[in-house]
Amino acid sequence: MGKSVGEIELDLTLNDNGFNKAVNSITGMAKTVGKTLAAAFAIDKLVGFSKECLDLGSDLAEVQNVVDVAFGPTVSKKINSFAKSAAQSFGLSETMAKKYAGTFGSMATAFGFSQDQAADMSTQLTGLAGDVASFYNISQDEAYTKLKSVFTGETESLKDLGVVMTQTALDSYAMANGFGKTTAQMSEAEKVALRYSFVQNQLSNAAGDFARTSDSWANQTRILALQFDSLKASIGQGLINLFQPIIVQVNTLLKKLVGLSEAFARFTGLLTGKKTSDNGVADTAAMAAKAGTNMSGAAKSASALTKNTKAAGKAAKKAAKEMFGLASWDELSNNTSSK
Repeated sequence: MGKSVGEIELDLTLNDNGFNKAVNSITGMAKTVGKTLAAAFAIDKLVGFSKECLDLGSDLAEVQNVVDVAFGPTVSKKINSFAKSAAQSFGLSETMAKKYAGTFGSMATAFGFSQDQAADMSTQLTGLAGDVASFYNISQDEAYTKLKSVFTGETESLKDLGVVMTQTALDSYAMANGFGKTTAQMSEAEKVALRYSFVQNQLSNAAGDFARTSDSWANQTRILALQFDSLKASIGQGLINLFQPIIVQVNTLLKKLVGLSEAFARFTGLLTGKKTSDNGVADTAAMAAKAGTNMSGAAKSASALTKNTKAAGKAAKKAAKEMFGLASWDELSNNTSSK
């Protein structure tokens, strides 16, 4: 028997409700999957960002060590101040500026220049590297490598910059600029001082180029990238401060576990007869005692590791609140899940 009009309408309504429920269910599942994928991508980005910060922070710490050794605790402050403003003045990140200045300073002191003299030379050459890179449209590292010729005496690398530093050219410059003698009569330090003055004179057109063209699109985007790198390096140093004690504890724990495993290997070797000894019983007892000591030390290290990990977690949570103004990680999670 055929259905009445009312039955057909009721059937369509029921089917429509079922269809809507199915669509809503699929939509809900899609939203859940979307949130999960978004969270996964966010975590991946966060991990990648953290690694970049740690790498940059570590690089900055390493070049800082070179600066401190090359210039000493007093003069290094001058280099630190110079490096802080290098992005705006010369298009160099803080890490680049300290790396270049540290190397130039080490080379200068090796030739007998005082730390103050080395600081003046290194900052001038480092700034010139940034200007040369801007003027000749080359990388800062390439410019830095070419300018090391001031100390090494190489001539080929400077020719690309229009600087022909032959002995004849140096002798002529020396006699015309108050050096009073030719290179054949100079000490190695005097030759460095001559090349330093000569190269600065030959590259005078490039000097100050970055500052002159700092408003250009290329240099503004370079400054933006350098400042962002400096930000990441600072964050990285903060993360290193948080997690370095944990790494120390992990290394201590692993060292004790390695000692424990070696003692266990020797102990089992004695039991199985694979290794013989004139005093097997005493050796076995000693191995057992050493194993017990190492196990106890490993347990203590593990306990210390747990405490340091908790402390680092609390510090990181507190830092996050201060940076982003969050009430708590739980509130962030709840707000996210409720959307």
